[in-house]
Amino acid sequence: MDNVIEKTNNLINVLENSELIKNLEHYKFKVIINNKLLDLINKYNSTEDKYERISLKEQIYKYDEYKLYMKYYNELFYYILKINNKFREYTNEKSCNIWE
Repeated sequence: MDNVIEKTNNLINVLENSELIKNLEHYKFKVIINNKLLDLINKYNSTEDKYERISLKEQIYKYDEYKLYMKYYNELFYYILKINNKFREYTNEKSCNIWE
């Protein structure tokens, strides 16, 4: 079991130091400092009008920093999904719920 814990810690360290995470953080920062883009995202998140959401999404995706942020976000998401699927395979649980 110690080996599994050690390997998991190694995975976390490798991930934290990866280009993927560095790029994700870089483009996240670029999105956050772009007030126009942030306003569009906030409007998108606050509206329920589907036509307005489509229009806002089109405007948001015109920003390269957002497209690149989402590229790295999605890549990370799929790695995590893969890990969670393995976890579910071993435990018959959907996710790690050690605190419940």
